[in-house]
Amino acid sequence: MRPTSVILADFDYSAPKSLEEALREKKERKGAYVLAGGTDLVPKMRGQVVKPLYLIDISGIKELDYIKEQDGQVRIGAATKISRIIDSKIKLGVLQEACKKLGNPLTRNKATIGGNLCNASPAADTATPLMVLGAQLVLKSIDGERVVPVENFFAGPGKTVLKEDEILTEIRIPPPEDGAKAKFVKVGLRKADAISVVNCAVLLKVQEGIVKDAKIALGSVAPTPILAKEAQSVLVGNKLGEELVEKCAQIAAKEAKPIDDVRGSAKYRALLVEGCVKKALRELMEA
Repeated sequence: MRPTSVILADFDYSAPKSLEEALREKKERKGAYVLAGGTDLVPKMRGQVVKPLYLIDISGIKELDYIKEQDGQVRIGAATKISRIIDSKIKLGVLQEACKKLGNPLTRNKATIGGNLCNASPAADTATPLMVLGAQLVLKSIDGERVVPVENFFAGPGKTVLKEDEILTEIRIPPPEDGAKAKFVKVGLRKADAISVVNCAVLLKVQEGIVKDAKIALGSVAPTPILAKEAQSVLVGNKLGEELVEKCAQIAAKEAKPIDDVRGSAKYRALLVEGCVKKALRELMEA
């Protein structure tokens, strides 16, 4: 069988060397797409799902590739590779745990954290851990910048609140509260590196058996990654035990709004939410 050739639609390409240059081009080139690792965008271009007229390649901008501690926060440049986050000596806990389950080694060596977020897939593996960590995203244009909580960044499947002249430049993670622990759980069709059928991140702060704070984020069960706020609230102020775990997981499943697609039915996903939340909570109980 002959290999099928793929002809990409014509587009203009630039590879700015500085962030300022990239921001200027983003303002001047209406409808330009930003290219970083290309693991999401390039397959869409090959499949004619998107046909950009202009590509701005930010992969060579060193200003966007870093992991550092500053002002009590961990700051990650949007063009930082997933593999670099995994190998970081700055401990990132549940985010590193999720990154290890994102794709395969080849994907992790090319994909960037900013690209994973800007692709705005409801199944994005970095979104749910960043949500429970209380991360904020820096969105820059040539005219200024704004900071938004990661849970407010997504506007729908493939859609974000980025304005036409803005680029996601940095992820800021506040320091965790003393005693807080978090877990990431993912279910794919075949193995961990497949696209999530469901993923969840759970963060708990427990003192003397009582839950003082809780965050539960769910992926691939709604048009955007979501915080299961009712499930979170049922935990806070109560003693963490098996009965509470069961109740919390059931509420989380009801908060999910999954759809039927090729990776699973809505009913199957709801069952997976319950199972994933139980698994995360039980592992945190034993930690």
